[in-house]
Amino acid sequence: MLDSIQSLLNALPEGVIRVCDGLVLSINEKGRQYLPQLTPGSSLPEGILLPGQGGAASGVFTAGSVSYLYSCTCQAGEAGHVILFHPDPQPGLKSWQLDGALGELRLLLGDILTEVGPATVPGGTVSAAAFGKTFHRLFRLVNNLEFVQQTAGEGVPFRPVTMDLDGLCRHTIQPAGDLLQEAGISLEYRSKVSGLLIPGDPELLQKLLLSLISNAAQAAGEKGGVVLSLRRQGRNAVLSLSNSGTAPTQRQLSAFFQEGPREDVPLPGQGAGLGIPIVRHILNLHRGSMIVLPGDELAFSVVLSLPTGPLDHRLTLHTPSAVQRDAGLNPVLVELSGVLPDYLFGMEGLD
Repeated sequence: MLDSIQSLLNALPEGVIRVCDGLVLSINEKGRQYLPQLTPGSSLPEGILLPGQGGAASGVFTAGSVSYLYSCTCQAGEAGHVILFHPDPQPGLKSWQLDGALGELRLLLGDILTEVGPATVPGGTVSAAAFGKTFHRLFRLVNNLEFVQQTAGEGVPFRPVTMDLDGLCRHTIQPAGDLLQEAGISLEYRSKVSGLLIPGDPELLQKLLLSLISNAAQAAGEKGGVVLSLRRQGRNAVLSLSNSGTAPTQRQLSAFFQEGPREDVPLPGQGAGLGIPIVRHILNLHRGSMIVLPGDELAFSVVLSLPTGPLDHRLTLHTPSAVQRDAGLNPVLVELSGVLPDYLFGMEGLD
């Protein structure tokens, strides 16, 4: 019976791992091709995050220099997990992402025409706040398009240093929380560590945090809440981001990590579908992993794992890049521009 099950697993086109209590029970032929270091009885790498009993989840993990997409299930009442995985497709702008970005661009350009149009009539004025918000949203879209294009071209600039992840979270949460409060959304940070050193690029990790916070805030909606938590687990730093919004469907969870078919192209006003691919690429650069866990009926969580070593204990002078990519704009305002009210974007001199 066991031999027939293993033969069935060996015929699958993706890797399959059966795990119990952190140990590998079995792995099929394709899985051994991808991860030859895993054998029955060996420990599952710490970076592969698993859902609780009776849960199912989708995620991404990095082994060596390769990023893998995976789905994981654990049947209620049964011990162990079943993991199906395959290499993450090559980076770059997919056709459905381009379609989504163009739809969002048309929407933003339409907003600009609506906002600037009244200025063309005698005595007309431009709403500085509305125009400022649209400008920030447009700037974010262009930045994200450039980022995704870089992943398939010369590569995203990656400048890792020994940094304090807890300090970065606090530095990011404080201004983001103040701004989201104006939108009626609470943002809370809970940390079980005081200072947590990891090798990482602070600029990229801040972009990752703000992108996930923006998505969570949109799902939470007005009077909703977002919670970011940090803890240390073995040799990894674990970040958990949860919100009180409506839980995504299983199809939406799968689309978080898979290449969306044509019918999954985001509608205008729903974003360009670039945020999660950017988060995945930043995680890959940091050899990290991520899993999306459906919670109760009104919540879900995104859990990330980042290695805490090896650290470079030499003193590192971190000099800002000579090329300024933020155009002098506040990066928190830019990343959260899709959920913040207009009046926070007032720009003098536009009336």
